[in-house]
Amino acid sequence: MIVQYGTAGWSYKDWVGTVYPDKIPSGFNHLHFIAEKFDFVEVNTTFYRTPDIKLTEGWIRKTSDLEYFRFWIKLNRIFTHTRVYSKSDVEAFIHSISPLSSEKKLGGVLIQFPYSFKLTGSNLKYLIELTDNFAPLIIAVEFRHKNWVNDEVVHLFREKGIIWVNIDQPVISQSLPITSIITNTEYSYFRLHGRNYKSWFSNEGRDARYNYSYSEKELIDISLNIKNAGLKAKKILVSGNNHYKGAAVNNLILLKKILKSIKESG
Repeated sequence: MIVQYGTAGWSYKDWVGTVYPDKIPSGFNHLHFIAEKFDFVEVNTTFYRTPDIKLTEGWIRKTSDLEYFRFWIKLNRIFTHTRVYSKSDVEAFIHSISPLSSEKKLGGVLIQFPYSFKLTGSNLKYLIELTDNFAPLIIAVEFRHKNWVNDEVVHLFREKGIIWVNIDQPVISQSLPITSIITNTEYSYFRLHGRNYKSWFSNEGRDARYNYSYSEKELIDISLNIKNAGLKAKKILVSGNNHYKGAAVNNLILLKKILKSIKESG
């Protein structure tokens, strides 16, 4: 079982003094600092805007000495939340990340749908059309509503090779609980959002929502799901999105130790 670890983003002011040094030295490379410690990173900025190609080329330069390191690009919100886009929007997004593909730095594209995106006939049709537009890129899809756990959907994902993203989030109402669904024999994907029930559906902002640090017991429980997934997929990606004040970094380091211990004990 090969497990790779990564953070959801790297540019956070509250990481200064928690993940990064208290005093940032001149020329400090935040991305490289994270890339030395992890296997991949999820890019959050692409969710808000299609990046200039010079920006993606900069990510390559900053990690050029780390051959193993990959970028998972979060798809722009016009495709997942607004859900109104044109062919030129698709072309522009693919073009913007093309340097990563060319230099073999692209892990894949992460499509993150909101809780409000439920399984309906029209939404399933939309999903199929959207993923077809971004083929043949490696695609991982995250749902947050539990009615997507459906045999037809899982079969479709397996048929198309789309990666089902297993998530840990506060389970409120119809929220999707953590799963160990494998739809791609090469990859399994887990994203850890934290369990901040109080702020999850509040209007307090992104930092409040992801302000959570997992306990060791919670990480042990999550590790069992990851272990189960490892029986069916060659490579498991684990991302920490509970980013506030660097909790994800510490949690991933501890989770790595837990999984190593489980592996060694058989």
